[in-house]
Amino acid sequence: MKYSLRDVIASLPKEKMLSEALWSRLILRPLSFPPAWLALACGMSPNMMSWLSAFCALAGGGLLGWGSGAWQWTGIALLFVFSVLDCSDGNMARTLKTSNPWGSWTDAVGGYIAYTASLLGLGMAAERCGGFGPAGLCVFLGGFSAAANMLMRAAVQSSRITALGIAEESGAGGLPAEKHEKPSREKWISENLGITGIMSPAIAVGLAFSWLPWVLFFYTLLYGAGSVWVIFKLALKTARK
Repeated sequence: MKYSLRDVIASLPKEKMLSEALWSRLILRPLSFPPAWLALACGMSPNMMSWLSAFCALAGGGLLGWGSGAWQWTGIALLFVFSVLDCSDGNMARTLKTSNPWGSWTDAVGGYIAYTASLLGLGMAAERCGGFGPAGLCVFLGGFSAAANMLMRAAVQSSRITALGIAEESGAGGLPAEKHEKPSREKWISENLGITGIMSPAIAVGLAFSWLPWVLFFYTLLYGAGSVWVIFKLALKTARK
């Protein structure tokens, strides 16, 4: 079955559009419709698009960290492409009207790859930009921020899986329907400032003005403090059960 660009755009519910972060709503989502339409025309599946986006992020982080000059700018561009394609796979799934649990898994793994590649690449680029403190500190901070982000995401994901398991044991089985509620404060911050937010533009500004160490410092604080706060919040929630 052939789908038009209009079909792809119409597949996005208004409620989901309004629930998304500002950067996604104004920049990423509009740019994601044409790649989704083209991929469907070529016979690609949403999962294939997810893996393609993950590859872009991996290549982008590598070029940012190991490249120089135009190669670093290419790396930043690929990180931005990841953000766009990360929206495209959802567009494809909604257009096809398919609900696949493995799609969520693939999308989550792609997110882990993207954050690890981008933050490690940022740490290496900041080190080469001059860094601060002893040699190797920026590379360490890049790894630390990547690990903190993964820990935070894993804690949230595992709590959702546990909640789903409890619901199934209580007799409310089945996969939950997609919800478009107003995002929590933590999710709002993550979506606006993370890899699917302004991280790529922030890295670009940092590279242009030699501010990469300060961009790295910001994300180290963001994900370091964020992981502690999220785990503390979830621990309090489980303690009340």
